[in-house]
Amino acid sequence: MKPLNILVVDDKKVIGDFFNLTMGYYGHKITVVHDLPHTLQAVKEQQFDIAFMDIMMPDHDGVEVLKELKAIAPELVVVMMSGYSLDEKRRQASLLGAVECLKKPFEVDDIRRVVKEAIGQDI
Repeated sequence: MKPLNILVVDDKKVIGDFFNLTMGYYGHKITVVHDLPHTLQAVKEQQFDIAFMDIMMPDHDGVEVLKELKAIAPELVVVMMSGYSLDEKRRQASLLGAVECLKKPFEVDDIRRVVKEAIGQDI
């Protein structure tokens, strides 16, 4: 199993901590950002295997950020996350290339399943 470079975009510190504790435990590199400028900067500076991004954040709309990310890195595999039932946002994200939208709260097995389906790697 090769270590993955995972981007996590969420304004809630607990989500970044969850990824660091779970995926970091398996040896994956986790980059956590909490706002739009740092998200765009990270994607310009690094090549990520997969990104997990919140649909709703205080300073931006995740669907709009997804458009910008895909313009910078069209090959980036993006999984949206949401604690809300946002069917229209999920539909828009899917049309823009998001592979799935995880409903918060989720578990490690949910991340494993999405990574295996999206990039074909067990974690």
